[in-house]
Amino acid sequence: MSKKFAVFDIDGTIYRSGLYREVIYELLATGKAPAALSDAFSHLEIDWKKRSHIGAFQRYEKAMAHAFDATLHLVRCDDFDTAARAVFERVSDHVYAYTRDLLIDLRQQGYTLIAISGSQEELVRPFADKYGFDLWVGQHYERAESGFFTGEIVRTHDGKDTILRRLVEQNGLSFDGSIAVGDSRGDIGMLSIVERPIAFNPERELFDVAKENDWTIVIERKNMIYTLESHGNAFILA
Repeated sequence: MSKKFAVFDIDGTIYRSGLYREVIYELLATGKAPAALSDAFSHLEIDWKKRSHIGAFQRYEKAMAHAFDATLHLVRCDDFDTAARAVFERVSDHVYAYTRDLLIDLRQQGYTLIAISGSQEELVRPFADKYGFDLWVGQHYERAESGFFTGEIVRTHDGKDTILRRLVEQNGLSFDGSIAVGDSRGDIGMLSIVERPIAFNPERELFDVAKENDWTIVIERKNMIYTLESHGNAFILA
């Protein structure tokens, strides 16, 4: 008998920031990444924090990811692993109450829990273990015998619908009663193929898609959680 499942993004959906960004900053702070790396995105981070324009965060995040990927071959694998452990120990409890509690509830209901993240496997693996995921996928960095990364990357921040379909088929799961939770444009694919999509603290592009398709929207702000449901051209608190 096929089992029901729930799939979650991690960064911005469970974890309150980005594991990917945290490990880059850890490497820079400990001198284990090229010092000039931050030159590619530090000014864009300022634009984001000042809310200079509506796309400031996306530009900053994209520039950071591109710059790090371009210098990945200069990073020692052992240094990266040390940084990943430090990040996990420091921030793994910094999660949203809504998604943390939803995970607990769904596990008790017998759901197979899946995490699909654009962050690196070295961070996703312990995070998934801590929060009881049955299956998980993270970004893979190929390692060379030299002890450095080769620079080859298996990316997982896009194409999450394809990844999810593969996991469902490989593990005998069913889309009947399926749930997906995500916060950004990269999650739209997996949200669009489940029965119960939840846009959690969505960025603008995901919000627009959720609104157009009458998906549930959940907002967690301070100590309040708001569930919005579409009614015609308006949303009401459920």
